[in-house]
Amino acid sequence: MPSLLTPTRANFTVTRRALLAFPLAFALLAGAPARAETSATPVLDKIRSTSTIVLGYRESALPFSFADERGEPSGYAVDLCLRAAEAAKQKLGLQELKVRWMPLTPQNRIPAVMNGLVDLDCAPNTNSLERQKQVAFSVSHYVSTVRMLVRADSGIKSFDDLRGKTVVTSAGSTGDRHVRRLKAQYGYRDIYAKDHGESFLLLDSGRAQAFVMDDVLLAGLRARAKQPSDYVIVGPALSVEQNALMLSKADPAWKQLVDETLSTVFAGPDVTALQKRWFQQPIGTRAVNLALAPSAEVRNAWKHPSDVATE
Repeated sequence: MPSLLTPTRANFTVTRRALLAFPLAFALLAGAPARAETSATPVLDKIRSTSTIVLGYRESALPFSFADERGEPSGYAVDLCLRAAEAAKQKLGLQELKVRWMPLTPQNRIPAVMNGLVDLDCAPNTNSLERQKQVAFSVSHYVSTVRMLVRADSGIKSFDDLRGKTVVTSAGSTGDRHVRRLKAQYGYRDIYAKDHGESFLLLDSGRAQAFVMDDVLLAGLRARAKQPSDYVIVGPALSVEQNALMLSKADPAWKQLVDETLSTVFAGPDVTALQKRWFQQPIGTRAVNLALAPSAEVRNAWKHPSDVATE
């Protein structure tokens, strides 16, 4: 990628003071109605006028989107977003395009996109019919299934083993709806963490006995644990998740550009290199390796790009 789009610290124009103000901003935005699409400024026009693109990311959603050892955004979805940013730069004829990064959580990501705080959310967002009422999604960039992470010595193999135990998931995530839906049937206690990192800490500390989430994210959290072999992914697949980048419904031209960019990546050798880098090779100084080959569903998503939800 051209150096102008490399996410270096010099390009991080979001200051510490601004980051501290984000929670308040999100609280206000969450309680306010979304701006009407007819009055919203199209994303591409905003990027053109400011020569800046704002990208959302997660701090603990390895290998899709996470903060690396230097605290900078990294991951498979982050790399895809940088390609979309380069496509916008070329389309708009900009000499330079600054990249600003904003950390988001499963809870505040939709308000951030709807209210224009970010132009593209670079994460494993599940494309669902319910969410499509509020935001748009790119073509799927990966496919995962929702299962659960437990301690290897817990004896938990399925949801039948959870009665009387505590189950955690990240609030606002896809795992959230499954945990709420199955609670009465299986008789467990449910708790909700602010993000995936906190969810894993609750499992690691023994305050929860199972963590329900996309299996790829669970594999990433397990790989970063002090003793990865202490944890196993078990249980049935509760759903098949189409993971995509999230963006505003107000700018179809921006979505088209993002979709075309991803489709081009998927049709060439780049996607194989990205898969190996983030899913099959050591990541970072700790050499975290998920050792995950692309499934048939993932390969099909690349071969036949689609923004159709699986529900």
